[in-house]
Amino acid sequence: MKWRVMLELVGPDGIVGVHEVGGRAAVAEYAPQMIGLTLEEGKHLLAALQVHLVQAQAEDHCRRRRRCQRCGAQRPLKDQRSRRLVSLFGTVEVRAPRFTPCRCAVTSRRTLNPVAEIMPDRCTPEYERTVAKMGSLLPYRRARTLLAEFLPLGKPQAVETTRQRTLRVGTRLEQEAVAGAGSKSVSAVATKSIALSIDGGHVRAARQYQGRTFEVLLAQVSNDEGKQVVFASVPAEATSQTRQLRGVLHGLGATPATPITILSDGADGPRSLGEAASPGPTHHVLDWFHLAMRVQHVAQAATSWPDATETDRQAGTRLTETIERIRWRLWHGQVERALDLIAETVVTVGVAADDKSPIAAAARKVARLLGDLETYVSGQSNIIIDYATARRREEPISTAVTESTVQWLLHRRMNAQQQMRWSPRGAHLMLKVRTSAVNGTLNRDYTVAERWARRPFWRAV
Repeated sequence: MKWRVMLELVGPDGIVGVHEVGGRAAVAEYAPQMIGLTLEEGKHLLAALQVHLVQAQAEDHCRRRRRCQRCGAQRPLKDQRSRRLVSLFGTVEVRAPRFTPCRCAVTSRRTLNPVAEIMPDRCTPEYERTVAKMGSLLPYRRARTLLAEFLPLGKPQAVETTRQRTLRVGTRLEQEAVAGAGSKSVSAVATKSIALSIDGGHVRAARQYQGRTFEVLLAQVSNDEGKQVVFASVPAEATSQTRQLRGVLHGLGATPATPITILSDGADGPRSLGEAASPGPTHHVLDWFHLAMRVQHVAQAATSWPDATETDRQAGTRLTETIERIRWRLWHGQVERALDLIAETVVTVGVAADDKSPIAAAARKVARLLGDLETYVSGQSNIIIDYATARRREEPISTAVTESTVQWLLHRRMNAQQQMRWSPRGAHLMLKVRTSAVNGTLNRDYTVAERWARRPFWRAV
C-alpha cells in the first residue's frame, strides 16, 4: 500500500489549490518500524504543511491589505522582499511585498508592509511562549535540544536567542502584572482569610557584579479555598514589587476586611513586604520551621557531648532533656519560660566550658548555640504564638511548603549542580516566566501581556 497526504487550499475567489505534503511508496511487506507514522515522517509532514499554509495566509493577507479601504483602488507596489517566520513546525520564508500609499492618501500616508503586520516578531506567539516556558524549566541549550527532538524546528536557534526570547516574555509578564495590579478591574470572589508565606533565597551572581550572591524573595499565597499562587522577584530589579504582590492577593480574593496571616523567618525584608502589600489587617507569625531548626542545631551539638564516664553521660542526658523542654515550651508559645530555661542552661553549660575537662569543647559549642537561640527568641518574641493550639485549629504555622517551593523554583533551575551564575535582571525575568509556568497561568498571562510587545506595525492590523 502507498499513501499520500494532500493539502487543499480554497481561496476567497473559490479557486482550489492542491499541494502534496508527504507520502510513502508501496512496500512488499510490513515491519514493526513501518506501522503508522515515524517521528521523522511526522516532522516532515508538519513542516511541509506549515510552509504551504503560511505562504497562502501571507498572500491572502497581502491581497486584502493592498486594496484601499476608502476608495477601493489597489495601492502601487513599491518593492518585493522576503521575510522569515520561525514557528514550532519549521522556519518558513514568504514573499513580503511593500506598497506605497494610496493615491487618495487618506487611509495611510506611509509605506505599507502587510507581512510585517502579521509577523511582527518574526516568530509565532506559540513558538515564543513554548521556548520561554521550556527555557524557564530547563537550561537553554537543553531546552532547545529537547524541542528539536520532537518538533521540526529546522535549523536550531542559537542559545542566546532562546535566552533573549525568554527574558523578553518575562519583561512583558512583569509589565502586565504591574498594570493589572493598578487597574480597577473586578477582583475574585472575596475570601475569608489568606495565608502569606514569605521566604528568601540566594543565587550566585555573575562575575561582573559585586558580591558573590544576591537575594531573591519568594512568597506562597493561599486562601481558605485551598487555591495557591507562587510569587518571586529580585528586590533590586523588581518594578513595583509591592504592587505586584498586592495584585496576587487581590486575585485570591483579598479585600480591606480580609485578615492576612504573614509567616516569615522574622527578617525585616519579608515582613515589611508582606505588611505593605496586604490590603487588610495583618497578623505576623514566626515560622515554626525556622524556630525549630534553631533548636535542632543545639540538639545536634548536644549529641557530641562526651560519654567517657558515667558523670558525663548523665550530664549529656540532662542537657538533651533540657533542650527538649525548651522546644516544648516554644511549641506551646511559652516564650518567657523558654527564655528562663535557656538562660539557666547557658549558665550551667558555661561552667563546664570554663573547665579543662574533655567536655569543655562540646560545652563551648552548645553555649554558643544556646546564646544565638536566646537572641533569636527574644528578638522575635512578639510574633511567637501557641503553635500547638494553632495546629489543632488548622491555622498556618510553618513555611515548610514555601521552603520546598524555594528548592524547586531556585535550586533546580538556577543553582543545583550546574555552577550557574546569573545577573540580577536575568534571574528576575526568568523567575517571572518560571512562576507563571508553576502557577499554570502562562498561556493566559502571555496572551494578556501581548499588548506590551514593542511592535512598530501593531496599529496597522
